[in-house]
Amino acid sequence: MTYGLVPGVPTGARFRTRRALYDRRVHHDIRQIICGGPVPGIGAESVLAPAGRPDDLDFGGILYLTGSGNTRAGRVIADQSLTGLNRILAGNIESGQPVRLIRETAGEFEYGGLFAVEDAYLRDGVDGHIICQFRLRQMQPAAEPDRPVIAGHIQRALVTHYRLVRDAAVPARVKALYDHHCQICGIRIQTLAGAYSEGAHLVPLGGGSDGPDTDANVLCLCPNHHIMLDHGALALTDDWAVIDRDGRRTGELTRHPDHHLDPAHARQHRRLFGFPDSPVGSDLPRVELT
Repeated sequence: MTYGLVPGVPTGARFRTRRALYDRRVHHDIRQIICGGPVPGIGAESVLAPAGRPDDLDFGGILYLTGSGNTRAGRVIADQSLTGLNRILAGNIESGQPVRLIRETAGEFEYGGLFAVEDAYLRDGVDGHIICQFRLRQMQPAAEPDRPVIAGHIQRALVTHYRLVRDAAVPARVKALYDHHCQICGIRIQTLAGAYSEGAHLVPLGGGSDGPDTDANVLCLCPNHHIMLDHGALALTDDWAVIDRDGRRTGELTRHPDHHLDPAHARQHRRLFGFPDSPVGSDLPRVELT
């Protein structure tokens, strides 16, 4: 078994069977979706996303993958837990070791490249059982595609949530206040699993920032605006205007009267990403929920 890229296997390569994945050293387990790695504490080396699982959400560069265990024919038949292979995959969050991702498509398997494991948490699944779910984000291709990527020698992708399992009650409360409407654009995503939104921390929980896991530091955002916030494409002023990289006001954050956001977290986010101290323009209306 080996971590990182597999020499001679480009992203997009297709395989007819799991045995073929095994023979090419892409995924070394012909039965499980998570392949544990050879080094204790480093995490898993590869994951396989089966087709047709209702709790999985695949946005291309971001994948929400349901964990291993207590499944039959793609359905979760009993509560999952953060143990066994799920615990091993969660270890990738702390180690920073990326995993190889394989997607099951129509009658075959496609290698999707390296993905960083950003988050692991428990939530209610479509089938009425607790599921273990992971957020994976695609990494940029390495400069040397045939060179294996090993923990400690990789180019780290931007990851804002390093804690193994966050307090699920915090984002749940914030999302409930807004009924899953994005506080920036107002969009509400409806999926087969119900309404979908993301709890976004203004000050990251890990990476040296050590932001608090509290309602005052969490926003309810759509996936696009979550990524823009995490990657420094936008920021918020002390009076909750949305600004772009040049400091121009582009909108206003919707705020519920029971959501007591702390401007200090907005200031720290601006400092982290180098936003100007004095935003341009101040005539946009303030939006609050009643």
